[in-house]
Amino acid sequence: MADDYKDEFLPRLEKSLLYATLKNKAKEKDSEVITLVNSAVSASFQRTKTILRHMGEYTLHDGDHLFRVLNIMERLLGIKNIENLSTPELMLLILSAFFHDIGMAPDEKDVLAWKKIWDIRPEFTDKEEEVAYNQFKRFYEARPDQQEIIHRFLVQGKNSQADNIKVFLISEFIRQTHAERARDIIDRDWNGKIRFRESDLTVELAQICYSHNEDALKLLELEKNHLCAIDISACLPLIGVVLRLADILDFDSKRTPAILFSHLYVRNPVSLQEWNKHRAIEAWEIRPELIQFSAKCTHPAIEASIHQFCNFIDHELSICNNIVSSLNEYNTNKGRNVYLKFPFKVDREKIATQKNVRGEPLYIYRDTQFNLSKRQVIDLLMGTKLYGSAEVALRELLQNSIDACLLRQAQEKNWGNPYEPSINVKYYKENDETILEVTDNGTGMDQYIIDTYYSRVGSSFYKSADFYNLKSESNADFTPTSRFGIGILSSFMVADTLVVDTKRLYKPHKSSDPLRITVEGQESIFLIQSGSREIPGTTTKLILRKNRNPWEELSEEAFIKSVERVIPNPPFKINIETTTTSKVRDENSFIETKAISMQDYTWREHDNIRRFDIELDDKSTGIIGSVAAAILESHGEPVLEIDLKLREVDIEGTPYKLQKSIKIEENLIKETGTSITINDDGEIKENKSSNQYTRSASRLSLHGIEVPTSLFIEWYSIKNNQVRLAWPFPLAFVVDVCGNRDLDLNSPRTEIIMSDKWLSFEEELAYQICKHIADNVDDVYWDKLKVIFSAQSTNKMFLMGMNRVTKEYDF
Repeated sequence: MADDYKDEFLPRLEKSLLYATLKNKAKEKDSEVITLVNSAVSASFQRTKTILRHMGEYTLHDGDHLFRVLNIMERLLGIKNIENLSTPELMLLILSAFFHDIGMAPDEKDVLAWKKIWDIRPEFTDKEEEVAYNQFKRFYEARPDQQEIIHRFLVQGKNSQADNIKVFLISEFIRQTHAERARDIIDRDWNGKIRFRESDLTVELAQICYSHNEDALKLLELEKNHLCAIDISACLPLIGVVLRLADILDFDSKRTPAILFSHLYVRNPVSLQEWNKHRAIEAWEIRPELIQFSAKCTHPAIEASIHQFCNFIDHELSICNNIVSSLNEYNTNKGRNVYLKFPFKVDREKIATQKNVRGEPLYIYRDTQFNLSKRQVIDLLMGTKLYGSAEVALRELLQNSIDACLLRQAQEKNWGNPYEPSINVKYYKENDETILEVTDNGTGMDQYIIDTYYSRVGSSFYKSADFYNLKSESNADFTPTSRFGIGILSSFMVADTLVVDTKRLYKPHKSSDPLRITVEGQESIFLIQSGSREIPGTTTKLILRKNRNPWEELSEEAFIKSVERVIPNPPFKINIETTTTSKVRDENSFIETKAISMQDYTWREHDNIRRFDIELDDKSTGIIGSVAAAILESHGEPVLEIDLKLREVDIEGTPYKLQKSIKIEENLIKETGTSITINDDGEIKENKSSNQYTRSASRLSLHGIEVPTSLFIEWYSIKNNQVRLAWPFPLAFVVDVCGNRDLDLNSPRTEIIMSDKWLSFEEELAYQICKHIADNVDDVYWDKLKVIFSAQSTNKMFLMGMNRVTKEYDF
């Protein structure tokens, strides 16, 4: 069997210039190196055969790829450089070509452990399996959108589609973690075996293989003159650069054979792009002076993807040329005759559109796609077009700070450190300018967060894998309110300049350097400078416009009230300061806010109206607050309608009916009646009148932040997909949606939109309110009330919540 394996790889290996040179140099003193290389190449070649089992969605990283990487290495180095490399350098180049992708072939037991993420109650045979499971669990939990798709498919009975997503996630996890896995496999299976004479080079090989998936500049951290024997050394960054470029440049049709492509069901669009990109490459030429691909493309998307990949190669070439420049200088100073040179760009002259038999192109290629006008998009996001009230700028700043503090609170708890969240809102004058300032001691930002999320409209950190990874690491149990990535733009509704001082927390007692960011207008270039902030967190200072300051006419007390309205139920203390006044808002402030504050002039006392005051204080339901519900009664029993007065009056032989009734309807209790009047001419007129006794009103916040829209809007005012409460009785409430319960909002966070989350909320709210009513009346009263509600309402979620109370009575 071993000889069969040799027949698979050894004839191809012996054609390699790197291998032949190594064999020639090692034949006298170091013959054991050849034995090692043959054994290692055989093992990696066999292992990579299993890649397709879990990586069918991706371009092949199989044995053919490994040999092509080896061949490209030779082309990049050139004959003269290869002859002047040391024996350990030749050995490490060959081994890195064959070991860098072994992480694409994980152990089968690990894959089985990952798949247990979809078991209801996963059980583990040993600790290693549990560790592997938890690694994939962290990756999986960072992708809630994929979880939703799987759940939806399973609910719809589309099990095969759900399985497709699961397979994709497994393969994506393998791809993203393969470099780290390769390092672990080398350490586990080859520790102490990768030797040159007395030197163990296992760690160095693992570092080189791992580096091909890291930032290229990390290569400069590797040792330039690693001593392997007397007067024999290896330049590790040189090996890393050559491996990195050779792996990237394996970009031809051999990697995705047409027959395999035609038989494999490629299901994911990202994978499809990869397949087509590689399939279109017909030939390539690679040497130190030239890198050129030849492709005849059948679709503009394929041609665009090839150019996109060439852009990536150009970027890598630029960085790697900077690295080899320093290596060349080092080698010259050491008297080594090794000089690397790469092109700075890919020659794209032969990447073209395929033509038909008449010589006509199949399509006209232009790098054209939809682009956004920055100015018009910003105008759309600003003012009344999207955000409405300019006060939203304060709300957006506060919700960003709250989220940052909650995330840090979870991190510090996980680390076992004390931490007290702190947010300060300040409104003051400075040098004839009015300043709104929000300061927090949350997680803060560094340059990566600024570049990736803060400065990119629509790219929310709280919807990213970076956030979900942090959340998983710290076991954070909160739902962020910042999620659309456009909130900071609202600052320019009220200010032309914002100044941000920030410092990001990394781990206990370790944080980034402080930064100060100044932005003078929404189209301004960010001025980023070294900051002076000492502790992690962020301070955002808005220099308010004199003619567009929504708080300009307010007294200091009124300003504080406007802030309190924005954050009715903060999860911790928020200090509000003006020049002469200060106040603290916290959870206790919300508890003290009662539903009576929402009751307008219609909520008048009436002998036939019974009011139920309800406190929702169970946080586990995700709904807390105060509710007042009004029920129409007659003689102590609930009724639909009451005739308060009915009389018939005869005037000059003509009968007139005088009546008055009161009725419970959708979201209100209303009195209607008729009366008669006599005008100056002696004419008698019959008049109809109506009067509202109680009318529904709401004040709702989501995780402590106000959603500034009533839930009891008139049906004719409702917008597409906007929610509306339509219940068979009036109620007034002040409620906060908290804990793990969530609602979907429109982009400016001013309205709740219809979704499964809303339906669940409405049913639970109906259940809680109906249960409190039922607990305070006898069975007969409740049964009659149910009949009235059922007759008056077609709202399924209300009826479902109400009927849950009935079921409890049946036990």
